[in-house]
Amino acid sequence: MIQHPNIVQLYETLETDNSYYMVMELCLGGDLLDRICDQKRLVEQEVRRYTRQILSAVEHLHCQGIVHRKLNLKEQQKTPENKPKDLHPFSPS
Repeated sequence: MIQHPNIVQLYETLETDNSYYMVMELCLGGDLLDRICDQKRLVEQEVRRYTRQILSAVEHLHCQGIVHRKLNLKEQQKTPENKPKDLHPFSPS
């Protein structure tokens, strides 16, 4: 199981004849794009912090042999503490 402070925890996967389900950590902080749009502008220190957290998560995935194929601001979920969480490291192909 992938464990990193900036990656949403995957708890379980379920598959039926018609569907595939992923039970994941709940992130109630919204997404990074909404935060940027709400604030209109982020200070440089905040941008650096978000960038470091996102790159740390991507590096961790790469070290596990996982390549993220859809990395964008709308996919970056946040916890209520405003820590970015990569919501879709396990997107089904």
